[in-house]
Amino acid sequence: MIEDFPNNEVEFDRRFHSEEACLDYLLQLRWPDGFKCTRCGHDKYWMSSRGLYLCRHCEHHHSVTAGTIFH
Repeated sequence: MIEDFPNNEVEFDRRFHSEEACLDYLLQLRWPDGFKCTRCGHDKYWMSSRGLYLCRHCEHHHSVTAGTIFH
């Protein structure tokens, strides 16, 4: 995914209208070709109650906000 930032406040509000929309954007930035576990390379995951991505194979925890200003 090419970083495609809104040009103004109206576009920003439209794109990031909910927390889910923001997390979807970060997911696309972190894994543009879909989720891939950094530990084992598996591409399937579960969502934890804390909003973490857990690899279905090795259960390694991943966060879309890790390493960002939101972490």
